[in-house]
Amino acid sequence: MILDYCRDLFDILENLEGLLKSSEELREDYQQKITDQIARQASILDILVSIGMIVYLMPDKTVFFSNLVPGTGPVDLFFRMSAITFLSLVLGYGARLGLTWLWQRNFLPAGRKDIARLFKKKYLRKQKEIVEQIQRVLDSEMIKDSKLPSDYMNTKSLNYIIDCLEAGEVSTLKEAIDLLELESRDSHVHSLIKTENNTITRAWTLIRNDKEERS
Repeated sequence: MILDYCRDLFDILENLEGLLKSSEELREDYQQKITDQIARQASILDILVSIGMIVYLMPDKTVFFSNLVPGTGPVDLFFRMSAITFLSLVLGYGARLGLTWLWQRNFLPAGRKDIARLFKKKYLRKQKEIVEQIQRVLDSEMIKDSKLPSDYMNTKSLNYIIDCLEAGEVSTLKEAIDLLELESRDSHVHSLIKTENNTITRAWTLIRNDKEERS
């Protein structure tokens, strides 16, 4: 009976942890989109600065890439244009790094905060769907009336308890928890059967953070 209960609880927690992971991936994708947009902006200005500098520093703007510029031979013109191109690319790259730094810290218009607004509505809509699913899980009787202490409400600990019950090493939930505590004292085993934050606490933290983000 207790084994069936643990298996059912494991399935619920596994689903909950999957939802938490989906939320984390969604947020990472949201942050990455902002970073990518800043990189695109900086790259465009990098190209514009480079082209602008090449045009501005040309020896004679009326005969671009020509060896007919008065007072210059083909070799001299080649090295001069190479130097101008190199200098322009360096300045363009420097402008990209500088603008990226400024945009990331919102020191310029169209910075990270402004770009975030462009993607936030879609992000919050998807996040809301995940949060609603998490809330339904947390409201289920299996979670509300759990026989398992909150510290062990995660798939790592519960999987260990199930293994102990299936192997016949223990016959009650209390015995399984006592054995888990004993095994977790081993530093090599601790991370395999216990977590720093249980799944339920992580879920409530996510819901609280989502409310704060929308306020």
